[in-house]
Amino acid sequence: FGSGAVATFSMVTSANPVGVTYTTPGAKTVQLSITGPGGCVVTQSNVITINPSPVASFTSTAPQCVGSAVNFTNTGSTGAGTTYSWSFGSGATPATSTTQNPAGIMYSTAGTKTVTQTVSNNFGCVTTSTQTITINQTPVASFSSTAPSCTGSLVDFQNTGTSSGATYAWNFGSGATPATSTTQNPT
Repeated sequence: FGSGAVATFSMVTSANPVGVTYTTPGAKTVQLSITGPGGCVVTQSNVITINPSPVASFTSTAPQCVGSAVNFTNTGSTGAGTTYSWSFGSGATPATSTTQNPAGIMYSTAGTKTVTQTVSNNFGCVTTSTQTITINQTPVASFSSTAPSCTGSLVDFQNTGTSSGATYAWNFGSGATPATSTTQNPT
């Protein structure tokens, strides 16, 4: 079957082999030898062409939070005759793209998203790459306080936003003592 061919032994002795694959592109010399009754052998060779397959691979700026843009960068095949088809998974806007490096993809829901990139070349060869990215839930920042209060009086603050798995960075403004805190509900 020529260089770069992958075939099973049964294909080699079959009258009509199917499922031969090639690991390298280029011209391949395929030879068929037939042994007839009485031991007579006849051989024929033909040259076939195996076109190169494109490479589908990409990176992204994920993980991001819901409502934050995710950008995708093609790290595979490029050049004239190369086309791209992207599917960004559930909750994506836009849901699909045909650009080489799609940017500004927004997700409306958190969770894992399956992103598929399909790359085609002008030989009609197609390759697909699939990755799972993570979109995190955007935390909610809100609070209440015991203010209004008088100068020199204590003011307590209550986080009313995201509480589970969050970290906090409070800045109380000018003239406050202390000026900052990292506790959930500073008093």
